Amino acid sequence: MRASTLALFVCLPLLSCASPADRDGAAPARPALRMPPPTEHRLADDAESEHKSRRKQWMRERHRAGPDVDVAAVERANGERERVKRNALASMQAAVASRWTERGSRNQAGRMHVAALAPDGTSLYAGSSKGGVWHGTLDGQDWQPLGDNIYGGAHWLAVVSGAGPSDPDVIVRATDGGEVHRTTDSGATWTAPAGLPSFQSVRRVLVTSDGSETIFLLGRYWDGGSYKNTLYRSTDRGASFQFSNGLSTWEGDVWTSRTGGGALYVIKLDKVQVSVDNGSSWSDVGPLPVTAFGAELTGSEAGAPRLWAVLDTSTGRKLYRSDDAGGSWTFKHDVTDYWGSLNASITNPDLFAWGGVEVWRTTDGGDVFTKVNGWGEYYGDPAGKLHADIPGIDVVPAPGGGGEIWYVSTDGGLYRSTTGLASVENLSLDGLRVSQYYSTLTSVADPDHVAAGAQDQGYQWAGDPPSGGTLIDFDQLISGDYGHLTSGDGTHAYVYSTYPGFVLIQKGETNPALYTTDFPPTENNWLPSVVADPALNTRFFFPARELYRYTKGSGNSWSWAAWSTQDFGISNGEFLTEMVFSPVNSLRTYAVSNTGRMWRSFNHGLDWFEADDTGPGGQYFYGAALLASALDVDTVYVGGSGYSNPAVWRSTDGGNTYEPWGQGLPPTLVYCLAEAPDGSGTLYCGTETGAYERKPGAAAWVDITSNDAPVTTYWSAEAVPALNVIRFGTYGRGIWDYDVDDGCVYAVYGAGLGGANTITLDSASSTHMGSAHVLEVSGAPPLANGYLLYSPFTTSLPLYGGTLLVDPGVLIFLPLASDGAGAATLPLNIPSDPLAVGLPLNFQAALPDGPGFDDWAFSNGLQGVICE
Repeated sequence: MRASTLALFVCLPLLSCASPADRDGAAPARPALRMPPPTEHRLADDAESEHKSRRKQWMRERHRAGPDVDVAAVERANGERERVKRNALASMQAAVASRWTERGSRNQAGRMHVAALAPDGTSLYAGSSKGGVWHGTLDGQDWQPLGDNIYGGAHWLAVVSGAGPSDPDVIVRATDGGEVHRTTDSGATWTAPAGLPSFQSVRRVLVTSDGSETIFLLGRYWDGGSYKNTLYRSTDRGASFQFSNGLSTWEGDVWTSRTGGGALYVIKLDKVQVSVDNGSSWSDVGPLPVTAFGAELTGSEAGAPRLWAVLDTSTGRKLYRSDDAGGSWTFKHDVTDYWGSLNASITNPDLFAWGGVEVWRTTDGGDVFTKVNGWGEYYGDPAGKLHADIPGIDVVPAPGGGGEIWYVSTDGGLYRSTTGLASVENLSLDGLRVSQYYSTLTSVADPDHVAAGAQDQGYQWAGDPPSGGTLIDFDQLISGDYGHLTSGDGTHAYVYSTYPGFVLIQKGETNPALYTTDFPPTENNWLPSVVADPALNTRFFFPARELYRYTKGSGNSWSWAAWSTQDFGISNGEFLTEMVFSPVNSLRTYAVSNTGRMWRSFNHGLDWFEADDTGPGGQYFYGAALLASALDVDTVYVGGSGYSNPAVWRSTDGGNTYEPWGQGLPPTLVYCLAEAPDGSGTLYCGTETGAYERKPGAAAWVDITSNDAPVTTYWSAEAVPALNVIRFGTYGRGIWDYDVDDGCVYAVYGAGLGGANTITLDSASSTHMGSAHVLEVSGAPPLANGYLLYSPFTTSLPLYGGTLLVDPGVLIFLPLASDGAGAATLPLNIPSDPLAVGLPLNFQAALPDGPGFDDWAFSNGLQGVICE
């Protein structure tokens, strides 16, 4: 916990303590040479959908928990705690240097979901998958994140005007998982609207165009007996919602005009209903043409209106069209390759599109559909061809009138079309920093060489330093999903990673070439681990039900053989998920399975011994991360699912016994573990919603994201010695570096103001807790009795001819006396209390310089943050 509201109250007794004085037959491999520029691994027609299903199953397994644990609800609660904490921190922000640096990718984007114009039509808002809300220009420039402090991304958006003419737009964001929040201060803080139930999912969010800016939200919640789908509306800019229409257990949809008002339509169970008073009352329009289990609805105003509905029936999804606003329906097409995304033109009643892996478009009212482009075409023209996978399609009136704009959200960014999808342009080639990374690997030979494995944005590589600023440009060398990047010597001479079906090998520190080799035929996990051999860079290991070693042959071919006789599949479906060699002695090897079974080897993985105790064990632990200490060959850490047991465990006896080591972590999944490159032994881990640090001897993990790093999934972590940072790869907000140097020092602010601000206040102390912080005053009136002022907040207010720099709303006065030379020394004893970590410290000295009530001298401000 950082400087949350609770920590704010803790600060009072903290500072009142002031004293004046963290394996046998070898199988031939199939080499497949791949060279830049970008190429694609062509998949079978149904491979994308198959991968999507397998990936979801893989993710469920990783989040293993007891039968009474709702993992999604647990992570929503974790995200909610982050929101509350960051709202509190937002009001305490001071000019203290951040230890976090965003690295990008600047030019590669990940999954987007929704786009919405600002109410005045001059800018664009967009929502991403675990990357929050973004704001930019209409042509996709100057993207700025507005939702780094809320969990879950933004799958739906409603943007309405602020309460006053100079107030920021009000943004309501919702996630498919049911989180709903609004901001009235451009994302600095987020709050939950009143009147909504605890949604399990949100199906649609829209805003009326009649000038009232009424917001409608359709969601599903559990009422104790069944799931209920209900339409709510807000007439106060999303501050509160009220019931509008009940759809019972049927998953229906809602649509309204986007141009100057009109009726509101709901499709529910067996009929269409309409409201002409913004959802206050409803009347039946007509029945549905067939029995369906659910539907998605859209419409074209040009058809007065023409409605389109995809009905989910017992014989598949069917597209129907209504030319009389829902009174009657005509079957138009069977719908395949469909992910629930659909929309229709505002100006052309015959133009309609749906999205799945690709976008399918009709210009003749639904008789014939064609692809906008094949998904593989993207790699030859990322600026003008749609990326695969379409989570959302939005159509809005063109600003200024006279047309419309289509926005297509893909797994590779956001696109715009002003030609009714006859052509598209990529709006995410510069600065839309929502990459979804599984793994990164920075070369020890050149820290500007960075390889990264991404979800749907392929295997990426950067070979140059950032050009202006800190953000890195990456080249996508091959399409697909890649993880577990590993190198035997830490360079990019050979880098190994996995795709669902093969191992990818990068060869070359510069101008890298790519090759592939298949998995062993009996092993087909979705995204399995690989581990480079630290003894020989041209070998790597493939841990699964058995342990295989791949060896480079002639040319650029690799062959595998079973390395060990140990069968790790002790229980049904069991296999190794991670393996690691000790940096101290590579003969010592550790491994963990998907059931939390721990293994150790003393001869480089040939022979294995199971831990004497159950280790993290238990049926609810999935081993997701392993870290062997760089300081002690007998110390190893394992992280994984921590919903029904601790998320991290430690062994100090060579992997024989384990103890819980997850103190301070919320119930969550630990994705990654890393050790500081400075030899301190400080540990770092990444979880579903944040990053944590644990220093040697510390009793618990401490959240290090503060209000600087995003609330998202921290999937990978690596130590980068050249920069002395831990580099985190996040699933939704790209790559972030955390400076291992703690930066726990005081900094002067508000210097040189003049007037009555004549005193100097400084400190050479660190801001660690559990120590005396010595503050020094000089240039004060001699022999004066005054005060050291403390507040967690800063300000700038005129006072007695000077400037007050600490907020008087929350102010503590500590006695301060100067000597005959106008100097003073004040030690502050800060106890070791984990609740204090992250608490802002803002001080200012004030001493009388004359007999009058308003005769005072003030110092500059001095600020810091309490560190562990």
